[in-house]
Amino acid sequence: MAVSRERIDSLDFLRGVAILGMLFVNIPWHAGTSMSRVHEADFLSVGAWLLQYVIVDQRFMPIFAMLFGAGFLILSEGRENTPGFKAYIFRRMGVLFVIGLAHAYLIWSGDILINYALCGPLLLLFYRLSPAQLFGFAIAFKLLHLAILQWPIIYDATLHRLLFAWWLEIGDAPMTEAAAYAGSYSDLLRYNVWRNQFIQWTAMLDYRVWNALSFMLAGMALYKLKVLSGAAPGIVYRRTFVVSIIVGAPFLIYGIVGRVGEIESVSAYFGFQRDLSFTSLSHNVGTAITAFAMLSALLLWYNAAPASRVISMLRAVGRMALSNYVMQSLIFFIIFAMLEWVPYDSLDPDERLVWAIFIWIFQIGFSVMWLNFFSMGPLESLWRRLAGSGPARTA
Repeated sequence: MAVSRERIDSLDFLRGVAILGMLFVNIPWHAGTSMSRVHEADFLSVGAWLLQYVIVDQRFMPIFAMLFGAGFLILSEGRENTPGFKAYIFRRMGVLFVIGLAHAYLIWSGDILINYALCGPLLLLFYRLSPAQLFGFAIAFKLLHLAILQWPIIYDATLHRLLFAWWLEIGDAPMTEAAAYAGSYSDLLRYNVWRNQFIQWTAMLDYRVWNALSFMLAGMALYKLKVLSGAAPGIVYRRTFVVSIIVGAPFLIYGIVGRVGEIESVSAYFGFQRDLSFTSLSHNVGTAITAFAMLSALLLWYNAAPASRVISMLRAVGRMALSNYVMQSLIFFIIFAMLEWVPYDSLDPDERLVWAIFIWIFQIGFSVMWLNFFSMGPLESLWRRLAGSGPARTA
């Protein structure tokens, strides 16, 4: 395993897998308004629908957030006591914030970079803690996230009332999302401005920050324990996988069954239609726990063949994670808004999976080719150039 202060191969591999996995999760929000909808319930569409909920949904975002936390620790190594380190972190997160703003307003309102940029400086409060303390805060933030999701009155009666309710009136949408995609670029900009009032601002403290922080802190703990670098004993990954499946699967299965009962076309296909209590809560608990099973399985794969061609290509994707993330939005902007190759909100899950596979192939090939000529992705280069290299590391 190649390890340096700048790059750790296992982290690049995990980033590559996570960014490609997040593509499949994000397609429904690029292509329509719901990842649950199935227009024609047949074997392929329902199978792809199950795939996204059983394996993909809310599994790769946690891994990506964990890697962000680990990346913060890598930035701090040998710098944490150096004058200018905190200013460097604020500068670096400020640049990421601006990139996120451009992404959210000019291309796609579902951006997560703003969220990460706001969480980054908060990690300065935690990065010196022990793994046990980091896990403790991670669990606390996740419980807060789950509580707000299940009982939004908690947020409405506190932070929303204090920060937003007295001055922000979101109002009605200027048009439907479908009309924005079918209209001019100025129509899309107007819609994004309206939509971002919720997605990027009021919802940030509603649930997004707490969820991201919880996994970032968990990632810090796992990095300190040498788990994310792939250097922990194999038994650690195997036990984590088994325990996460045993504990998380019941919550996940209950949540998926509840979602089946909620969606008319899918429930008709399975012959089950019933509303179950706490469906969303159970699904979120299940995905959070089984994300660690996914992480363990990926690191077992990595450790089994770290020099394989497939893993090498996935590392290339991970080295350009920021560029590839924004590129995905740009691709769908071109397909759905500019060229209108696919009618908005018309794809079933199996069709979305086909699109995902083609874009995966393209991004893998593009990343490998790009890194044959350049040391990092275009947005990574811009980020580093604008933020600077930071204070020198001490021995």
